[in-house]
Amino acid sequence: MSDSRPTADPVWRRAARRLRQTCFEADPRALGLFRIALGLLGIWDVLRRVPWIELFYSNQGVLSNHFALFRPHSSHTFSLLLGISRPEEAAVFFGFALVCLTLFTLGAWTRVTHVLSMLCIISLHSRNVLLENGGDVVMNLWWLWGLFLPLGRRLSIDSLRASMKRKEGPGQINDPPTPDRRPVVSLAVFAILWQLSVIYFFNTVHKGGSTWMDGTALAWTLEQDRIVTDLGLWVREAWPLWTTQAMTWGTLAIEGAAPVLLMSPIGTVWTRRIAFAGLVGLHVGIFLLTDVGLFSPTMIVAYFALLAAADIELLRRLLRRLAGPTIIVAYDSDCGICHWCARLGVRLDRLGLITWLGRDPEGPLPPGWTRERFDAEREETIMAWVPGGDRVWLRHRALARALAALPLGRLIAWIPRLPGIDWLLERAYRVFAVRRHVFGAWCGLGVCGIAIGAGPADDDGPSPARRAWNTTKWAVAQLGVLFFLLATGSQLLIENRFVRDTIGIEHQQPAWARKAVHYGRFFQGWSMFAPNAPTGDGWMVIEAELQDGRVIDPQTGEAPAFVPCDAKRMVKGQFWGSYTSRLAGKRNRRYRSEFSKWLRNTKVRRLHVPPGTRIVAFTVWWQPDRSPRPGSGAEPVLGKRQEMMRWPAGGRR
Repeated sequence: MSDSRPTADPVWRRAARRLRQTCFEADPRALGLFRIALGLLGIWDVLRRVPWIELFYSNQGVLSNHFALFRPHSSHTFSLLLGISRPEEAAVFFGFALVCLTLFTLGAWTRVTHVLSMLCIISLHSRNVLLENGGDVVMNLWWLWGLFLPLGRRLSIDSLRASMKRKEGPGQINDPPTPDRRPVVSLAVFAILWQLSVIYFFNTVHKGGSTWMDGTALAWTLEQDRIVTDLGLWVREAWPLWTTQAMTWGTLAIEGAAPVLLMSPIGTVWTRRIAFAGLVGLHVGIFLLTDVGLFSPTMIVAYFALLAAADIELLRRLLRRLAGPTIIVAYDSDCGICHWCARLGVRLDRLGLITWLGRDPEGPLPPGWTRERFDAEREETIMAWVPGGDRVWLRHRALARALAALPLGRLIAWIPRLPGIDWLLERAYRVFAVRRHVFGAWCGLGVCGIAIGAGPADDDGPSPARRAWNTTKWAVAQLGVLFFLLATGSQLLIENRFVRDTIGIEHQQPAWARKAVHYGRFFQGWSMFAPNAPTGDGWMVIEAELQDGRVIDPQTGEAPAFVPCDAKRMVKGQFWGSYTSRLAGKRNRRYRSEFSKWLRNTKVRRLHVPPGTRIVAFTVWWQPDRSPRPGSGAEPVLGKRQEMMRWPAGGRR
């Protein structure tokens, strides 16, 4: 008798499957969450730059487009904003970027809006590179790797439209098509995982200096008045040294363990959960204590793409427990537009809290209602109630109750209850109710929400030609990922001193890799506060003589103060701090003439100098200082100030 037991897979096949699941597979719902988080991050990045449009993104600011074009920071620079001169034109660009990012976040025409959003974000980051920091570079990389993934396959308007192509009658309303949960297999998933591991690995191995070894790195960092937040100031003054030492060593431990935990093929779900928990805590701490742009939120965004199916189901169960009770919504299924809205509601109800009830003579009744009253009322309105409850919602209030049962619906479901809006919606609903069949015809919907003249959806799957096309697109995407992996890998070898000094690799970067990296700002140098945290600080001080004889610092509107850097007196925000500190560097001396021209421009507002006020002479200084030893209680030591520029050139000192 033959043995009918299935033959176990060979070891190599099981290993290959585990490798694929660990490094190359992603849940489509996780990619949907990644898209939403990345889109919201992009919107945040654009909005925080709006107050700086004139200063940093127009010819009326500190860097005109023609100067940036003819004396670029890099030989390979791309920015759509370099074709824009006036602040009003830049504001239109910002508005266009916000529209693209909003559509991308919602998952509408995802591929197109992804490309447009990516171009807008890279253009913002490349217009004035003196503002750039590590968070901008990482954000560019997430836009790059996400470009090769089907980010609109789930949790998107695109997937909703595809689902609505299937037609179902009232009897099928609570049995929508099964969502697509097939894992995405792509080299781009590995690119995100690899990118995270590389960032944390090099940020760890580069931190070998004494400030990290003795645990004072965080305390030294909090002495940086250009980047410390108000909370960081309080921690600096109130917390004992041993607390920041523990946080410093904890940073090394979390960053050092992250690559191993993220790439582990054993217990992957739990090792990544441990990594995410530690890393989220780390980045939240960085974000609260220091103003280094959006580096921390940008890093956290990538974690969504690596969530496992088990994580998504755990989140779904948690939300289900936190949600309210189930409800029943009764509607007129003979109304085409009403049935279409019910079908839409079923697809949005990802927690399964709503049961939709069409014209069913045997269906349940609201508490205390007779069948006659129920049938008569349903001719005019929609109804919602909680099974076993004692309250029935009618008309627009029923729609609001159904909205509250949808994921995140409670965030807006309170709006219809506001005074005035409630009255307006009541009248609007009554107007709609008596004309709903007319509205349905205008929308091209027949009875039960079926489009007039439309046949049933094709459930046989894609044709052979479509499958071949999809395979070709997938293969081309993998080649694109491979190209950029090679380009960024080449950049990694030349930017990180650990590769050169410790491993001993000397790499000659090919021209094509340099161009690919520089045009998109896809840099790979990861050494934040390394090898030591900075032990010195400084700020820009401007001596500006006005036409009335007063001498002020335009940054404060007060007399110039040659004192140690003071967070309480500085211009707030990462942008001004990054710009002024880099302008002080010798590498960026060529940009000082543009800053000088901006200070002399009487047609624009120069911080605390109103338009029309003429500056007759100025000297710009960089005032360094030496931070006190952590725990010493001493004051910063003032350094010798350095002259950056003077106007007129032969003016008095």
